[in-house]
Formats: sequence, structure tokens, C-alpha cells
Amino acid sequence: MNGKLETVVLDPLEIEPDPAQVLRYLGYPAGAAPHESIEQRVHEAIGQSRSKLRPRAIYSLYPVAEHGAHSLTLAGGAMFTGTIGEYLSHAGRAAVFLGTAGPEIVGLSEAAFRSRDTLGGLVFNAIGSHIAEAAAERIIDDLSGRLAPQEALTLRYSPGYCGISLSQQRTIFSLVDAGLIGVELLPTLIMKPVKSVSGLIGMGPKDAVHAYGNPCDRCPLTDCRMRR
Repeated sequence: MNGKLETVVLDPLEIEPDPAQVLRYLGYPAGAAPHESIEQRVHEAIGQSRSKLRPRAIYSLYPVAEHGAHSLTLAGGAMFTGTIGEYLSHAGRAAVFLGTAGPEIVGLSEAAFRSRDTLGGLVFNAIGSHIAEAAAERIIDDLSGRLAPQEALTLRYSPGYCGISLSQQRTIFSLVDAGLIGVELLPTLIMKPVKSVSGLIGMGPKDAVHAYGNPCDRCPLTDCRMRR
């Protein structure tokens, strides 16, 4: 689509699974002490999954053409509606991104469930979630190196959260070449591999971004797993 500044592919990404993060995605809060058998299964699953993980990420940078109270229009005409317009209201550029853990970890989880290893299936599923989120965090690391001295990054926002309709997955996939990292959007709006993350990150004046603060602080869903 016209208006794109550049596309960056981060492949391969070397990400070591963190047992504490895997436990978090299993539902254990920080500081919680799971049963020894759970910790052992997490470490076993991490060892089994290392050769199966293939985290990758991609983002495309676009100038922001117009801000509205409930809309954000990028150069080239693509529009996002909803509170993303508020969240990126100070952004002069926006990164449209995708990150994935790859299909292999999904296969491990599905195989464990088929064999009635429910715990194993849940642990592999948690590893996939952790690695997909870690891939998205690597995008933030890369973008941070591209900021001008007086710029800052907003939080990242994904369809299905923060008042952004899941249907806007279609807009994201029209703006970034997901095939370069092996991700596709199904008619159900679910990504394949399912352990993938999509969204937008704004880049704008540091003072304005920091003054706006964290929208999660104003959200009433205090028990949301995506709260930051």
C-alpha cells in the first residue's frame, strides 16, 4: 500500500524461554510457588520445545496522516477506528507489526492434548504464548533504536483489546507482508500459527507520549491479563 516508509523483518530471533514467564501464562502470579511437579513439567517442556521454536517478527512503518477522536488514518488511506485514535493521538509514525512463535510449538501442544497429556498441552501452549509476546517485545527493542532524540514509543495495541475491533486484523494484514514470516489470517480472523501477535505501535514526541501515560491505568478491567 502506498505511503509505507519501510519494512523490517526480524528473522531469526533468538529467544530463550523463561520458566517464570511460562508459569505466568499458566496462571501463576509473580511470587506464587507452584507444586514441584508443575515446575518440573515446565522445565521438561522447555527442553523439548527449544528445537521447535522459530520466533520471527515483521513490521512496516507508516506516517500518520490524520488523527481523530476515534480514528487513526495512515499515509495511503488505511484507517483504524476506535480508541486506537486516542491511544496514538500524538504519533507521527506508526509501526504495523506481527510477531510469531512459529507453528511447531502449536503442533507440540496439540499432540500432547491428543495423547491426553493435558498438563503437557497446557505448558506447551503457555510456552507459545510467552514466545509470541517476546517476539513482539523484540519489535519494540528494534524500534527504540530508530527513534529520534526527542521521540518515544507508545504501548503496543492489538485488535481485540483496548477497544480495537478484531475485524481490524484485516487492515493490519493489508499493511504488512505476513507471508514473510509465515503468518496468515484465517476467515475467522484468527491468525495461523495461533501463537502470533499483531498490532500497532506509535512513535511521537517524547513529552506528549509520556504525558498521556498508560491507558491501562484508566481501564476498569483490573484483572485483565493484558494489563500493563
